[in-house]
Formats: sequence, structure tokens, C-alpha cells
Amino acid sequence: MLKIRLMRIGTKKRPFYRVVAVDERAKRTGGYLELLGTYNPLTEPKDVRLKQDRIDYWTAQGAQPSEGYLRMIGKAPQRPPRKPKKEKKEESKVPEKSENSENQQVSKPEKEIAQPENSEPSESTETPTSSDKPSHSESSEPKKEK
Repeated sequence: MLKIRLMRIGTKKRPFYRVVAVDERAKRTGGYLELLGTYNPLTEPKDVRLKQDRIDYWTAQGAQPSEGYLRMIGKAPQRPPRKPKKEKKEESKVPEKSENSENQQVSKPEKEIAQPENSEPSESTETPTSSDKPSHSESSEPKKEK
């Protein structure tokens, strides 16, 4: 399928376009069938030079104009409006959270001090009971000490 589209030939951050008739499957900067005009968006007013008779010829041959080309000539369909951005939470709530986090940090050392008071370890965590299943490393036979 034939298309009339823009082909970028400008350098980095300095766009310049050729309006070309091209096969749809070709690369953006690949080969084209015919040069139909140029477009320079950096000049004021924007410089648009088109060979209208050749554009009419290619459209009669079945070439479809691309969105970029239609946007350039001002005939592009209206885009749907963007979704509104999410509003940020009020700034007054943010400092309250930071004050709460400071209070939490103060309370943490108190908990750490309370833990050493319990110096007796619980027996269930230190020694395995007979009801526990042996792990793979333990054999079912008791080990002999030498």
C-alpha cells in the first residue's frame, strides 16, 4: 500500500522533513518512490513546500496520507482529549506522616531495651523436641560419640 508521509532527515534536535510517496512497509528513513515536498518546523512561520500536482497524482494512484502529513497541512482529525492528571495529596498531610515516623523511631529503642530484660531463652526455640521430625541431614539412627 502506498503512503504519503514525512521522512525525517534533520540532525539531533533539529528536525527537517521530506514529504515523500513511499511503500508502507519501507523504513522511515528508507528509500522512497518520489519526493513531494519539504517541511521545516523550526522556521517561523513553518516552511512548507509541496508539489501539489504530484500529491494529487499519488492520491489518485491510491496513496493514503499519514497522520503526520495530515497534521502538517492542518487536515488531521481531532485527537481525543488527554486524561486529567491525578491530583497530588495535600501537602499538609505529608508533614504529619513525617512527625508520626519520628514518634515511631523514638518508640523502637524502648522496645529494644525491653527485650534484653527477658534473658531466659524459651526452650522451644533452642532445643528440638522429640515430636519434631528429623531433618534430611539427621539420620534416623543415633550418632555414636568417639
